[in-house]
Amino acid sequence: MATTTGRMRLAAIMLTLGVLPTMLVGCTSIQRGHEAALALGDVSAGSEDSRLKRRTAEPQREDLRYSVNGRDYVADIYHPEEQRRGTLILVHGFTDEGRRDPRLTEFAKTMGRVGFTVLVPELDGLRDLSISTREAEAIADAIRYATDEGPAAGSDTGLAAISFAVGPALIASMQEDTADRVRFLISVGGYYDLTDMLRYVTTGEDRGGAGLDAPPPQREGRWAVLLSQLHWLDDEDDRELLDTIAHRKLDNRHASVEREVRQLGAQGRAVYDLVTNEDPDRMDDLLADMPQRLLEEFRALDLSERDLSRFRGQLVLIHGPDDRVIPVSHSRRLRDALPEDQVRLFEAGGLGHVDVSPGLRDGWGLWRATSHVLALGERE
Repeated sequence: MATTTGRMRLAAIMLTLGVLPTMLVGCTSIQRGHEAALALGDVSAGSEDSRLKRRTAEPQREDLRYSVNGRDYVADIYHPEEQRRGTLILVHGFTDEGRRDPRLTEFAKTMGRVGFTVLVPELDGLRDLSISTREAEAIADAIRYATDEGPAAGSDTGLAAISFAVGPALIASMQEDTADRVRFLISVGGYYDLTDMLRYVTTGEDRGGAGLDAPPPQREGRWAVLLSQLHWLDDEDDRELLDTIAHRKLDNRHASVEREVRQLGAQGRAVYDLVTNEDPDRMDDLLADMPQRLLEEFRALDLSERDLSRFRGQLVLIHGPDDRVIPVSHSRRLRDALPEDQVRLFEAGGLGHVDVSPGLRDGWGLWRATSHVLALGERE
């Protein structure tokens, strides 16, 4: 949550940006630029007062149950006071509160206030850290529902995803029957190459970018990766032991886990060795020792192994240059994997991984990204 000082600083920045003349922002209209400033001010304010809240009614949230090809889902849908833009499918990240995470609900309300109908599907794998290709299918079903039956049905549909959810969202947007339904996808701190991402989290080497000169990774990252892979292990004892190890290390990095490590079976020890490895050159060999089901899902979610030409919408990449969970090199490589006229990358200083603490220069980058998204979301 932003501090009061941080909110005041951002509000001042946004007020300045909101009145910049059109010649400074290309073809972006003054009205849209001002609206982008109001939206960023509202995001910064969270649940507290903002200029946008005073100008617009709060979107009405509705519990939703829907089915696609016999698969049942629950979601929240936020109805704007005035439907000025299309549908935004908002994919929540790793949070045990799912679609009702307070930060997510406030962001959904902000997007509703600027005229989007916002659909937030519940994704079980992102609630319990068991992410897999089933999340990609669930997001694809959300696209099918939104474009066929949703209150703003049609081609004016976009997605927004954060961090590890970016891969499943992009894969969902490349299905044969979804590719033409998605106008844009917003990626915040997303990945490109899962092997390189894992190498960075565990060893600090950003092989696709700054190498060993990259900012040091957050120490919690390796244990989050461990927790996200436990569901692929066959041995329940291994799962429980590794869960204990991860949570103990998250609580205290110096905690002893030697007793639990000695009790691990072959699969559990292979996963433990992978996430505690500090030698970049061992990564490929350690991955090869993973359980087969884990490897299959890992490769299926790896965007560097995908034909990204199947994505037909606009890709909006927003990434902090000093991200210590997924380096900015991943968004740069995603940008380079698509035609120049199909992708925009906004490197926003002050954006860590997903948390924002912007200064003047950083507010400018986020404002430009928001203006771009608002333009893409306008109904045809």
